[in-house]
Amino acid sequence: MAVKMQTKNQTPKTIDHNRILRFSKGERISHWVHAIAFFVLLFTGLGVLSTFFQPAMAVVGGIQVARLIHRGVAVVFVVVVALMFFVGNPRYHWEWLRSVFKFTKEDLQHVTAFPKEFFGGHGTYPPQDKYNGGEKINSMITIFGSVFITLSGIVLWFAPSFPPGLVRWAYPVHDLSMIMMTAAVIGHMYLGLLHPDSNPSITGMINGYVPIKFARSHHAKWYARVKDEQNNRQA
Repeated sequence: MAVKMQTKNQTPKTIDHNRILRFSKGERISHWVHAIAFFVLLFTGLGVLSTFFQPAMAVVGGIQVARLIHRGVAVVFVVVVALMFFVGNPRYHWEWLRSVFKFTKEDLQHVTAFPKEFFGGHGTYPPQDKYNGGEKINSMITIFGSVFITLSGIVLWFAPSFPPGLVRWAYPVHDLSMIMMTAAVIGHMYLGLLHPDSNPSITGMINGYVPIKFARSHHAKWYARVKDEQNNRQA
């Protein structure tokens, strides 16, 4: 039992010569709950936003059902992800949050060089940590987008309880937050699923592990630190 507890709580480590643990089970649950909820909210929200999309709501039983689904999934979108900061693997969630808002010179260099890699070239940037500069910006968009879309959504849901002026502002804030997050998700999916240099990262959100080769090339600073920590434990 003691060995199992140590394995559960130790820092991410290399398991064999080919892969390294990048995301814990709690991180993966949080990611997929957030992602699935977002797409359900996006689909049902389009029906609420415009009559143009309302015929598509027949898939879920009509616009009124879509409204109910939108509100129910909105609760999941907020509550379940928030709970992951306190249950499961909360340490990794807090480490992610602290890392995102610790933007370094190396992160800036990554951001300025990454467009070349995004469009098929090879960007040159210094060794990156567990989250590189681009991932930190994506995370910031997700965090601020989620906050604004949640707060504006509460105002719209309980509109009679708020001043009319605030309700009027909530509409564009809600819609613009959705557009901003959707754009970020499209880029995120392209890199994770289609881009030849970065698509190995998708395995990290499936079984937790990424190839050692990918870790070295995209997160060299993090890889070196985790490898040293494991070597010290085994010494």
